Amino acid sequence: MTLVEILEKNAREIPEKTSVIFHDTKISYQELNETVNRLANSLIQLGFKKGDRVGLMLPRIPELVIGFLAVVKSQGVAVPINYELTGENITAILNSISPRYLIVHNQFLDAVRESVSSHLQIQIIPVGNSDKKYVSWDEIQRTGNTNNPNLTIKADDVVYLNFTSGSTGKSKGAITTDANIYWNTVASIEALKLERDDVHLCMFAPFAHPHEIFARPLYLGGTMVLVDKIYPKTLAEAISNYHVTCMMGIAPIYENLLEVLEHKAYDFSSLRIPESGGMYTRVELAEKFRQRVGVPIVPVWGSTETTGIALAPDLECRIPQGSVGKPCASYLVKVMDEDDRELPTGEIGEMVFKGPAVVQGYYDDTEGNSQLCFKSGWYYSGDLGKRDADGNFYFVERKSGMMKVAGLKVYPQEIERTLMDHPDIKEAVVIPVKDRLRGEIPKAIIVAKNGKVLTEREILTFCRERLANYKLPRIVESRESLPKTGSGKINKKALQMEHI
Repeated sequence: MTLVEILEKNAREIPEKTSVIFHDTKISYQELNETVNRLANSLIQLGFKKGDRVGLMLPRIPELVIGFLAVVKSQGVAVPINYELTGENITAILNSISPRYLIVHNQFLDAVRESVSSHLQIQIIPVGNSDKKYVSWDEIQRTGNTNNPNLTIKADDVVYLNFTSGSTGKSKGAITTDANIYWNTVASIEALKLERDDVHLCMFAPFAHPHEIFARPLYLGGTMVLVDKIYPKTLAEAISNYHVTCMMGIAPIYENLLEVLEHKAYDFSSLRIPESGGMYTRVELAEKFRQRVGVPIVPVWGSTETTGIALAPDLECRIPQGSVGKPCASYLVKVMDEDDRELPTGEIGEMVFKGPAVVQGYYDDTEGNSQLCFKSGWYYSGDLGKRDADGNFYFVERKSGMMKVAGLKVYPQEIERTLMDHPDIKEAVVIPVKDRLRGEIPKAIIVAKNGKVLTEREILTFCRERLANYKLPRIVESRESLPKTGSGKINKKALQMEHI
């Protein structure tokens, strides 16, 4: 079923059930469908045509879900835009996609005005702004028609451009169809054993994989909880107050939740599936979370190009240490060497993916990334991994992140994992730095816990007991904080730019 079909089905069959919770506001499936219809019908009335693009610059609020689904209902293409990018980068995306409309939260209006090129004919629909020169969101919701538009939406229709985060390079818009979302969603529901009555909390950035905020609860007829801020206390209150059963985040979110639980008791007894993707989840963190909360963190692997998670562990079996699981139902996965030969068990190579949830390529691909990443129906992820004899996969490192130290392969994540085993280190990142003798050397940048002072000698002594000599960080720098991307990951690109 398409996104539109399942939304309208829920509105018919479970109209009073809560679809969205945001702060103290609850939106039923009937209200959600009617609100989506008001915007979709207004767009159509304004001359919106099939394939027209709509940019979304919205935080994690109900209007993001409503806007996305309304664009799809009106046969358009939703394009979530990273409002944390520089004005120059936002301008480049707008010039590339040429959106017919931009749905923009009031707090981003100034940035949009500065980023829209004069030759682009873009109408702005502001959320939270009553300026009469705009067609306002509030006006549309007051006057829009609540009937279903009844336009034909096909499974292979492109419904949005899912832009990569750009943390390791230029953002690329993955061409995503309704079918891509469907196959990823049903696969993740099966892998994680999600249920109709689950309450979902997703902390993905609203401009990165935004469909994963709502797709699973929508297909299940479940409930999604939205939080516009990801402060640890806010998340703990949401889990406790709304009896969240499933949540999706990255490892630091779970670290922060454990810190909150040390200072105040929150009821996490409803939590069943704490899912962690986007970066490596330390075994020690997963075990500590299990001991404190009662359920282990579930590590998964996914990407923009696979439309979400493609690897997840079997929840009925013990999760092997460091594994991100086995292929979900919609995916085939192989590990390949640099000559496109499949590697045997235990050897490290590039993980490649195939299946109906894998996107077809990138939009406006002037740099030819589609040809580099999509070959013979397979998506080449750029992530290095390995497979064990039982078919479990292990993420090792981004291919682009691997460095050569005096000709030897060094994976920064291995060093980062070692650093994070230190009891006084809160965050750690390793980047390559050019070196006249060795070509490259690892530089470690750390954030200590509770303001502790750690010397370079202490860190090197700790690492020397756990790593081969050529893998040791040759430079150690302490900082109070590390730069983050919108999704909460450490921004390695920003740190590397400091050394150019």
